[in-house]
Amino acid sequence: MKKPDWKIWIEDKKECELWLTNYIGKKILRKSGDESKIYLKKTDHNLNFANWIFEKHKDEIPETFGNETFYDWIINIYYYAIYHSALALISKDGYNSKNHSATLCFLIYHYYHLQKTLGKEDFELVASSLSKEDIEVLGSSKELRERASYNVHELFEKKLAEQIRKSTIDFVNKVKSILEK
Repeated sequence: MKKPDWKIWIEDKKECELWLTNYIGKKILRKSGDESKIYLKKTDHNLNFANWIFEKHKDEIPETFGNETFYDWIINIYYYAIYHSALALISKDGYNSKNHSATLCFLIYHYYHLQKTLGKEDFELVASSLSKEDIEVLGSSKELRERASYNVHELFEKKLAEQIRKSTIDFVNKVKSILEK
C-alpha cells in the first residue's frame, strides 16, 4: 500500500475506506470502551499548559532567557491538544488508535464521509462542526508539530504559535460540542 495521504481521503471516500479497513485489519484501530472523558481531560491539560507557556513569553521568559523563545514547544503541545480531542471522538465511537494517520482516517471516514450513526440533528451539527477545514487543521497541525520537532533551523515565531493556538481552541470547542450531543 502507498503512503497515507489525508488530503486524498477527503476527496476519495473509497480510498479512505480502503485505508480504514486496512487499519482495522492490522489492529491499528481497535474496538474499545468509551474513554472520551479521559482524552478530553488530557486535551484540557495540554491546552492549559500551552496557553500558560504562551503567556509566560510576555514577561518571565524574556527576563529569564533573554531572546530565546519556546514557540516550537508550544506548537507541539497545541498539536497534542488537537490530537487528544480527536482521540476523544474516536473513543466515543468505541475505538482506539495506535497511529496518527489511522486516527485521521477514522475521523475523515466517519465524521466527513459517512456520519451513519448520527440522527438528522447530529448530522447537521457534525457537518457544520467538523468541516473539511477542521480536518485540515488536524492534518496541518501534525505537519507543524513535525517541523517544530525535527527541523532545528526553522524559526517559529509568535505569529505562527498564535495561529495554531486559535485553531486549536476552535477545534477543541467543536469536538466538545459534538461529544455533548
